[in-house]
Amino acid sequence: MTTSTNFFAGSTTKAFTAAAVSLLVADNKKYPYVQWTTPVCELIRDDFVLQDEWAAQHLTLEDILSHRTGMPSHDRALGRPRGSRSVHDERSKAPRDIVRQLRHLPATKEPRTTYQYCNAMFVTAAHVVQTLTGQWLGDFLRERIWEPLGMNNTYFSTEDATAAGDLAKGYYYDEDLQKYVEVPNMSVDDGSGAGAVISNVEDYAIWAQAIMTRSNVLPAAAWDELFTSRTILYEGGSQTGPQTYALGWRKGVYKGQLVYQHSGGMDAYSAQFVLLPDLKYAVVIFGNTAGSAWFAEQALVWYLIDEKLGVPAADRPDRNKDNLAWIGEGKERAAKAVERFYPNLPETRQPCSLPLSDFAGTYSHPGYQTMNIYLGENGLKADRTETTWPEHMEFEHVTRDFFVITSNWRGDFAAYYPDKYPAEFRIGAANKVSEVGIGWEASMGNEKIWLKRVDST
Repeated sequence: MTTSTNFFAGSTTKAFTAAAVSLLVADNKKYPYVQWTTPVCELIRDDFVLQDEWAAQHLTLEDILSHRTGMPSHDRALGRPRGSRSVHDERSKAPRDIVRQLRHLPATKEPRTTYQYCNAMFVTAAHVVQTLTGQWLGDFLRERIWEPLGMNNTYFSTEDATAAGDLAKGYYYDEDLQKYVEVPNMSVDDGSGAGAVISNVEDYAIWAQAIMTRSNVLPAAAWDELFTSRTILYEGGSQTGPQTYALGWRKGVYKGQLVYQHSGGMDAYSAQFVLLPDLKYAVVIFGNTAGSAWFAEQALVWYLIDEKLGVPAADRPDRNKDNLAWIGEGKERAAKAVERFYPNLPETRQPCSLPLSDFAGTYSHPGYQTMNIYLGENGLKADRTETTWPEHMEFEHVTRDFFVITSNWRGDFAAYYPDKYPAEFRIGAANKVSEVGIGWEASMGNEKIWLKRVDST
């Protein structure tokens, strides 16, 4: 591994997507109808359809780039139906396919009221750029930003980065085998504007310099707009006052210094980009595990910044302690999933309405795609391989037709504790299972995503 070794850069991609949109906004000669306040539906009307008609008509470019659309992550929905992501030439169509899923996904907040991180909205921005320019976003970024800056080893597809060589391999730690296991590289096509960049610290150092010097690769007004706060994230932690989200960037104040930052996580890769513009100082770190490297990067980034600022040891936040506490809380949530999801369980738990074999079948939702539930040795299971983030699901029976799902991810997203979801089956006509509801999206509260049974019962 060297400084020119490439890594999947994850959500640090969002800064480039916002920069691409800023170039269209600044070009009033060619795109006078594209402004930050332009409703997205005016640019991709047939594709940008939401369940909330007002939101569909009024959400703007700055709304989708600042996570204030009212739409939660719905990350478990991301992906495309079987057979639609096949050939290399189809990669430019991936954003359109993802955007068309939005009409089937519920919002959980009113527009412009609450920060809710949503990758799909940055994919939407990618679709906007591609529709207006007629260029694949990767080509647009290379032509307008990367090549002018000299970022010649930055890519927007797994195939291109692999062909170029010197791509780091990703790993996760297998507790059973007591060793690191290599993870096959994932496609980034579905992530397009949200997490498709593959790059290295040398090229990202160039990007950091461009930001700090306000390079003419973007107009001066564009730089100002990109770093103008749009949405309040939260207050507290090690930073002073509220942290905010601008356009593809988080902003805050640490020890009196303005901070721009963004992290990124992909399957077996992670990234940290933190920049102190007034000091002309930036730290960029890439790692080749996801969850575990993220914690190591956090500790190292802020150690280097504390050293730069001369912060006394006694005044430095204990990042490792905070991260270990966060992991501990996650483990406790996972361990107490049954009590959290079903706080009023009867003393005597009831058996399922039907034999477990009757619950096995194919279930489908237009936004969350199709899932095949089957009966394994230890109960019901499901493998979701067509989603952007493949997961293996195991159903633990709780009572009657209620379950808790343990979701195991490929790679090390579940290195410390697994994701847990509540699940419920509904019995329909002729005493047959008709639907399964899964609590994939925590922001929906007690509401679930309901998949209808589509196989013959």
